[in-house]
Amino acid sequence: MDIASRARLALAFGASLVEYAREGPPRPFSASFAVTNRCNLRCSYCNFPHLDPTHLDLDDIARLFDRLASLGVVRLGLVGGEPLVRKDLGAIVALARARGFFVSLNSHLMLYRQNEPVFDDVDLVFTSLDGDAEAHRINRGAHSLDGVHAAISALRGRGKTVIAICVVNEATIDRADALLDLATRLDVRVHFQPQCVDTTIVRGSLSRSLTNERMRGFFAELAKKKRAGESIASTTGYLEFLANWRDFFVSAHPDPDARCAAGRGFLFVDPLGDAYPCAYTKGKTAPINLLRDDWRVRFSGETPCTQCSVGPMLEANLLFRHPLRSVLDAARSYR
Repeated sequence: MDIASRARLALAFGASLVEYAREGPPRPFSASFAVTNRCNLRCSYCNFPHLDPTHLDLDDIARLFDRLASLGVVRLGLVGGEPLVRKDLGAIVALARARGFFVSLNSHLMLYRQNEPVFDDVDLVFTSLDGDAEAHRINRGAHSLDGVHAAISALRGRGKTVIAICVVNEATIDRADALLDLATRLDVRVHFQPQCVDTTIVRGSLSRSLTNERMRGFFAELAKKKRAGESIASTTGYLEFLANWRDFFVSAHPDPDARCAAGRGFLFVDPLGDAYPCAYTKGKTAPINLLRDDWRVRFSGETPCTQCSVGPMLEANLLFRHPLRSVLDAARSYR
């Protein structure tokens, strides 16, 4: 990302932060758009492939992106399902770039070779590496690593930043060292996030062998490894927060002493254009369709929870709670 793009992203975040601090109209600087719920995998913890398989066409996506830009969105994450199952994903990326968005793409990368040109205009790539090969296949399926390491190497060879996401559960909690060794070899960083529970987009539950003490100890140890220079993308503030999380069997809860920036600083849009404060609140709050309604008018500012351990939402929230520290931490972690 060049200096001008960094400045534009910083200005958008600054404007969002000001409105959040003074409790003004919502001005999200970041949005995630699930281009489809469809996926060729059936990961043990993901419910997206079991949701409505229909999605917006390109004309409606163009209208949606115009609405997001008018809200102040500059950073756009394209997620799924698996985005690469859409044959027109390249056109979607082009629509995003035409509006000046900083574009990230979440993909398992199994379909990379058939879709290499899609990544030309993608600024940041997120993929999944759940521990070592055995743990990854336990969580994600027998052939879920096919071509993935080669795709990561190809992307790094093209100068693309790649962040690997590891879902922390019984299969992966003892595999962090092996994963970090692999990350060093592949020249990527790893973001660790606890498996989520109790919302529409996830399924399954944590094993009872994963006691809260064990999970807190795991994230405390990751924070030490991060400070020692290991290939960890998760910010130090995030890891320290999770090292003190009360109950990993409850992914989110309301706290009268805490504010949540979901809906104000960032939001989530599903494949039909229905928007929610964040992905975790899908099924917990009424949707606001961005093709019909104005988010600034319809969003009440209320969220069903204000504290969470949900990886991307927690990192985003920390940007608004501790902006100086979190921005510097994120800049170092995601550079």
